[in-house]
Amino acid sequence: MSANLMAASSQWAKRPSDERFWTLSDMRQACESSRDGSAVATVPFAKLSAVGVGEDVCLVGPEGRPAHFTHYAFGQLAASAGAPAGYLRELPASVAAQALTASIERAAKLERSDRSILFHKNGQLTARAILSDRYDRVWDADVVEMLEKLHGWRTPAGRTPPGYDGPTRVATADDILPGQINIREGSEIAPSGLYASDHDMFAFMVAPDRVVSDGAGGSLMRGIFVRNSEVGDAALSVTFFLMQAVCGNHIVWNATGVHEIRVRHIGEGTMARAFRGFEAELRRYHDAAPEEESKIVAARNMVLGNSKDEVLSAILSYAKTHSLPILSKGRVAEALTVAEEHTDWYGNPRALWGVVAGLTQASQRTGFADDRSAVDKAAGKLLEMAF
Repeated sequence: MSANLMAASSQWAKRPSDERFWTLSDMRQACESSRDGSAVATVPFAKLSAVGVGEDVCLVGPEGRPAHFTHYAFGQLAASAGAPAGYLRELPASVAAQALTASIERAAKLERSDRSILFHKNGQLTARAILSDRYDRVWDADVVEMLEKLHGWRTPAGRTPPGYDGPTRVATADDILPGQINIREGSEIAPSGLYASDHDMFAFMVAPDRVVSDGAGGSLMRGIFVRNSEVGDAALSVTFFLMQAVCGNHIVWNATGVHEIRVRHIGEGTMARAFRGFEAELRRYHDAAPEEESKIVAARNMVLGNSKDEVLSAILSYAKTHSLPILSKGRVAEALTVAEEHTDWYGNPRALWGVVAGLTQASQRTGFADDRSAVDKAAGKLLEMAF
């Protein structure tokens, strides 16, 4: 199941210079500084209000000390109060504050609960997140520290993005990983692949010493995307994949075996358990070369039929007996067509590997992330046909 992954390239293109890091150590120190400058308070929803301070709308709690909002936190509070954040931002601060307070009072009568508020307390007091008291936080600093403990994983060098105005340097031979294209020794590079802001973090890493055969004379390298948010913007997740190559703009080429572990930040103790599981899974993934190689070879060698109709029938039968309704007749037929168009990448389009590869590539054409994820997971389940 091969496709080009764009998540890391999107991060590479959009992140400003103050959210980019050369090394995990630099990133961890920044995240630790943010964590150390933070405080968490649990406050009854009904005790919150807003006030206009100059041109800003500020949050006020039981102690009466105004706190500024981040853009994201303002949106969270407005949403929980049932108020239109975009409209409120267009109003004068005093008027917006009155409207937001009225919305909080109305919503609090229907929802008698607490809010967990994450404050940044260095300098002016700022509310970074306003969440349910069931929110279970994992600090970005802890995620980055976990990544530092993974031996053999590195971040691919990235070219300088268009419009970027931060620090750069010239790439050395040590910066260029096996399987990198459109970038070489002497290229201008910028901090790429490691990003953190006041609302999320993202890391793109590969294990260049764990190259496996693709079953057709080529090789594949392991990669991961790691995401987290301290403020409720994203779940803690790791996306695993094997890849043929990565560009200087961090497009991942011909990724296979794409699967994701994702845990929402809800429920006391949930994240501590998930965090231990993430560490174990990352280590297993790094050490599983023979297993992954055998799966790829088995999938390439398993021919499902002598014609497109026979293959379609076999896939639909398996999908029905294994409760994979996302694999409709039309979707599978499209995948078979894609596999036929890319035999140079996937090999025999009648083999299981070609079918699953076609499914994953075809899923990238849908504009709905949930559909893409569901198809990719179902494609991963199909690989079990070979075992």
